[in-house]
Amino acid sequence: MGLGLELAGTNATWVFEHDRIEINYSSGLGHPRLLRKLKHRTIPYHAISRATAAGGDGHPQLSLHLRPGADPLTEIAAGQLSDDSEPNQIELEPNQQELAAYYADHINDHCDLNPDSDALAPRFLVEVDQSPRRLKGYDGEASFDGSAVEFQWHPDASRVKHRSPKRRHELTELVGVEWVKPGLTSGHFLLVPHGDRNEAPPADNIRALLFGFGFGTTANSLPFAAAVLAAIQQAQPKLTALGAGPVPRMLPGAPQRPEMSREEILATIRELGQLHADGILTQQEFEAKKRELLDRL
Repeated sequence: MGLGLELAGTNATWVFEHDRIEINYSSGLGHPRLLRKLKHRTIPYHAISRATAAGGDGHPQLSLHLRPGADPLTEIAAGQLSDDSEPNQIELEPNQQELAAYYADHINDHCDLNPDSDALAPRFLVEVDQSPRRLKGYDGEASFDGSAVEFQWHPDASRVKHRSPKRRHELTELVGVEWVKPGLTSGHFLLVPHGDRNEAPPADNIRALLFGFGFGTTANSLPFAAAVLAAIQQAQPKLTALGAGPVPRMLPGAPQRPEMSREEILATIRELGQLHADGILTQQEFEAKKRELLDRL
């Protein structure tokens, strides 16, 4: 399949070329911010393990399942994205179930030609934008210039972070990245160094930027983390030359609860109260988070 054949969906348009699928995401305000931020992605056929069609009773969906280690973005996301924000999925109209199955079969025909379609990719096969960028977090900012990540801490950052003289972390010092999806008062971006990890909670880890309270949104922080991870792999070519596969990275798990002082807990409750007063949090959400914080006093 090739020659620019197009499949138009409600969230994206896929263009099928002879060796790749070009994905152009819908830009309307009703679509997920992450996809609008990405705008476009190129998925080579040799990065795909298989395709599936589902959702016969409603809007059919055609999904690409990529090879492990093939895509820094989905490696970092590690299943934390909601269905409507999945970058490798297209949603079609209710009467297009057969069309979804047709394209899934054709994609799988390409996959069948690749004997390594189910194998770990030797390196990232899907390119991500690695241009210099900045990321604002709750307790600071991270900047990426292509060769290092540098942190600048806000006044609300922990004393540990402010006291550390090390703010710049060269890519050659790092082995991976951890990203935990931002929540109301949770989530983080963390650099994983070679050797022994700093087991301090993200609030006190000099290689971690906290999210929450609207900072570090998925649309901003996930592409940032993917760019850093891809650059880490490129900065260490010997790993792939020796057959070691992609640069490893920590799989995100349940976010750790940072240690907070009494003053920080009370200040956070006051901020939550303001969010409730502004109508951003419901009474139930405010009371649940307030009880959780009070339990930590």
